Amino acid sequence: MFNYNISFYIRNSRRQGEGTVPIYLRLRIQKEKMEISTGQSIDPKFWNSDKQAVVKSHEAALINSLLNNSKSEVLKAITDLHLSKVEVTIDNVRKLLKGEPVVENFSLLKVVEEHNSNFEKQIGIQYSQGSYKNYKTTLCFLKEFIHQQFHKQDLPLKMVNNKFCEQYYIWLTTEKTSKQNGAGKHIQRLKKVLNYAVKMGYIANNPVTGYVVKMKIVPRIALTWDEINKIQELKLQDERLESIRDIFIFQIYTGLAYSDIKAFCRNHIWKSMDGKTWIRMERTKTRTTFTVPLLQPAMDILQKYLEPVTDKEKPIFPVMCNQKMNAHLKVIQEIAGIAKNLHTHLPRHTFATTITLMNGVPIETVSKMLGHSKITMTQTYAKVGELKIEGDMLALAEKLKK
Repeated sequence: MFNYNISFYIRNSRRQGEGTVPIYLRLRIQKEKMEISTGQSIDPKFWNSDKQAVVKSHEAALINSLLNNSKSEVLKAITDLHLSKVEVTIDNVRKLLKGEPVVENFSLLKVVEEHNSNFEKQIGIQYSQGSYKNYKTTLCFLKEFIHQQFHKQDLPLKMVNNKFCEQYYIWLTTEKTSKQNGAGKHIQRLKKVLNYAVKMGYIANNPVTGYVVKMKIVPRIALTWDEINKIQELKLQDERLESIRDIFIFQIYTGLAYSDIKAFCRNHIWKSMDGKTWIRMERTKTRTTFTVPLLQPAMDILQKYLEPVTDKEKPIFPVMCNQKMNAHLKVIQEIAGIAKNLHTHLPRHTFATTITLMNGVPIETVSKMLGHSKITMTQTYAKVGELKIEGDMLALAEKLKK
């Protein structure tokens, strides 16, 4: 919202030859003001400052009508700017009154909202629901930050620079108590929104390209074979817990992420020329195609849930919402007596490390099976493979002793 006020006054300091003074229009928008001549003049004794009009003069009706016309022109300029979603400023009003072109000053939050609206339309096509949710959170944080830091409802894009990013990052890690990587992700999303603004022609270039946030390397936790076996061998009486355990183990042997296992259906199962069964699907998150051979433990679980259905797009596993899945996995963790926190993304880590990398599967192959767009994403898992290196070197040391 913006506040404005239009008023008229006479300028006594510019008394003319016949004793008349010019009438000026004053426009205030927020803290800015503009004063323009109406082209009309009057004897000061006929001016009523309270009514801001000419009184008791034979010219009163004509001059007051012309003043109303001047006011209407200014109001029309303000309305035109508002309707065209151009920032209503003194400078833009002045340009419209002069017949000059007005360059739209796009605001940050409006661009984020537009970006998010278009992003939402691509859910399931290019993007995932989870990614959209993250952009919504970034929008909420930006609104809160701008209100607290600048006492405004929005900011022009021209005010977004490295200093803005630094202030935003500090605010995220102090006021919102975001972790280093969490704050870094919000900065990354802000950069992507600004790239969108460049693409749409709202700004010439991204003003924060040079702003760099160092992300903290978080070690990937994976289950050991002993822990996998403990979960796999549990005798569970609750059918719901049993199905969640089965889904968890199936993920361990396939590397499917939560969103992928939720969408997994018969259309994603295919047989190769040699009769082996594979999973082939697109990652829900990145739309990257990947293929994974079905290992026997995964095949055993799959056979348990395959039903003779005609709808090949119907999900095979009864996957709950992420929050409920994690709550039930916590129960399974306690029953199995495992110290590591079980959650829906842990199987993917375990597939990448314990199942594949630590058994000598090349990292390039693992990257393809995980559906990673860059091998650098897979290399974060490779650090866990240091356990294998340690084991191999201990075995070598024993051989050398002999």
